[in-house]
Amino acid sequence: MAKDLTGIIRSLQCTAVNRCRERLDAAALKARDLIRKGEEGDENGAAHDKPEYGVTSVLKRRHGL
Repeated sequence: MAKDLTGIIRSLQCTAVNRCRERLDAAALKARDLIRKGEEGDENGAAHDKPEYGVTSVLKRRHGL
C-alpha cells in the first residue's frame, strides 16, 4: 500500500514539474518576442539607459507587474 502511494506521489510530482517547465518555456518565448519587438522600435517611445532582457524586467516594463 505504501509503495503504491509513493508511486502515485512521484507520478503527480513529475506531472506538476513538467507542467511548470512547459509554462516557463512558454513565458521565455513570449519574453523573447517582447524583447524583439522592443528592439525593433515597437515600444511605446520609452527610452532605457541599458536594456534589460529578463522575463521579470520585461513584465515590469510592459505590464507594470
